[in-house]
Amino acid sequence: MDILLTIITPIVVAIGLGVAFALSKKERKRKNEKLNRRDFVIRSSYSWGVIMSTIEVLILCLLVFGNIESPFPVGVNVALGIFGAAFGVGILQAFRERVRVVEKSEITYTPIFGKKRVYSFSDIESVEKKRTGVYVFIKGKKAFNLDPSGIGTSLFLELYREI
Repeated sequence: MDILLTIITPIVVAIGLGVAFALSKKERKRKNEKLNRRDFVIRSSYSWGVIMSTIEVLILCLLVFGNIESPFPVGVNVALGIFGAAFGVGILQAFRERVRVVEKSEITYTPIFGKKRVYSFSDIESVEKKRTGVYVFIKGKKAFNLDPSGIGTSLFLELYREI
């Protein structure tokens, strides 16, 4: 347990935060360059994905190194496993889920699990904007949702209003 606290944790946190800050700088630059394009991708922040990956590594280290000398109680192991699974899904969401809009004609949605789905703006029945997100409905059911604070989301809504 001492090795976890004194050596591994600071190294993992330093590397994770360094990568997260570098990615956030790169993402800001990318967003500013592609702001006026009609071919864009809406996705989660890679910086959050790296932060979640760092936390996931720390949870796995706790599970492995924490149970070597004196095992944690079963409840702590179960809780760490549940948190690890939740962060694992968050990591998948950050790096896999995206909506790509191509020149007002095609919308490609890549979910966390499953195959890509291709839609067009004419398929959209309604768009609901709420505090928690922008929900896009196709064929009577929710096809996907978008982060309300993203630059790509405002571009998507502009394109939807034009058509």
